[in-house]
Parts: sequence; C-alpha cells; structure tokens
Amino acid sequence: MGEKIDALYKFVQSGLSDIIPKKTALIVVDMQKYQVEKDYGAYKSLDNIIPGFLEYFVKEVEEKVTPNLRKLIDFCHDAEITVIYTKYSSFMPDGSDFSKSIKFLNNIAKTRLGEVAFPYIKHPSSDIIDELKPEERDFVIQKNTSGTFISTRLDSFLRNMEIETVLVSGVVTNFCVHSTAREASDYGFQVVIVDDCCAAWTPDIHQSTLKSFGLIYGYISTYEKLIKRISRNIKKRKEEVTLH
Repeated sequence: MGEKIDALYKFVQSGLSDIIPKKTALIVVDMQKYQVEKDYGAYKSLDNIIPGFLEYFVKEVEEKVTPNLRKLIDFCHDAEITVIYTKYSSFMPDGSDFSKSIKFLNNIAKTRLGEVAFPYIKHPSSDIIDELKPEERDFVIQKNTSGTFISTRLDSFLRNMEIETVLVSGVVTNFCVHSTAREASDYGFQVVIVDDCCAAWTPDIHQSTLKSFGLIYGYISTYEKLIKRISRNIKKRKEEVTLH
C-alpha cells in the first residue's frame, strides 16, 4: 500500500499551478514567543509533565525554521507577496474565549506553574519572535482557534486582495499550520505548505502531516524550491512584457 500512496502523492503534487506574486500570500502561523521559546508557560508546562519533551521542537525552530522563514519572508517582500502573521491568543484577559481543550491546558499549567500556557493577546509572550518581527507593510491577524479562518475574516481579506495561492508556514505543523492550510483549501485557495519553514514536536509527526495533506488538499515544497519556482515565473512574465 505504501507504494500506491507514494504514487498518488507524486501525482497530486504534479498539479501545482503557477504562483503569481501579486495573487499570493504567505501566512506565518503563530511564530510567537510563548510557542517556540523556553521562557514561557507552554514549554514549561509540558516540560514539567515530561522533562525534555519539547527539546527537539525548540531546537528545530531555532536552527532551521526561523532562519529559513527569515529568507522566505525577505523574498516575499521583494517579490511583492503579501505577508500575513497570525497570533494564537485569547481576546479576553481571563482566556474565557478559548475552546474547552485550551482552557483545560491552561488550567493544568496554572495549577502546576502559576501561569497559563496560552496567553492573552496583550501579554508580552504573545508577541511574534524578534527574529521575524512584522514590518509596517505586513498584516497581523489575531485568532483564538487553531485554524485561522474560523475565528477571523481572513477569507474576506484574501478575496478582496484577489489572492489565489496561499503559502503556509510556522508552527505547529500538525496543529495550527495544518488546520489553517486545510481551511484555506476548503475555501478554494491553492495551498502550499512550506516544509522546512514548519516544525512539529517530532520529525515523524511533521512528515506524516505533510504527506496526509499532500495527498488531496494541496502541495508541499521547501522554501528554496518555492523561491526558484516563483522567480522563474517573475522572469517569464517580465520577458513576455518586453516582447509585447
């Protein structure tokens, strides 16, 4: 069965259409301090339950995801691709607007550590990490759900900007990244998850999530392949303009 799955995956992945910069948006999912740094409740609460549980994840984000994303974001700015950051935090100071599952995790963290795992939007830990700090031209959207579309008007925003392709990056691959990518696909956008600009708690979870998504919902690419593909498209369109 594995060979058949691989064959289907390869077939689906061959269907990626042209990525036109002005009709494309990069979504940087939840690259917030509390999500990827050791100093905050999310890391400390899991580490309190299972010591070292997030060591791989934090290292992967620091050494691979963040530098790769920095390069991809810079490229998108140069190519006039819209960059959108999401922040997963509560709108209410007490976190009462979170889902039951997140409130459950927050209660555990508060009991064990005296602080919540998922913070209020105005808490410093909710900020995007310094290495990827949004610029004035970027759009930052607040959500209180794992998927971005369900608790925001992102769909309307993208359609008003005539966006057709959505590039999805950030953390965590099998949670908020996957939820956002699946929603985008359901809303009719061409979706590409950027493999090496995402991370999960383990390599196996990361890869299995991408494989599952790539079998039907959208496409998987490394950031370098994506940059090369879009750059070729830009060059081709400039040549067509010159000829006419």
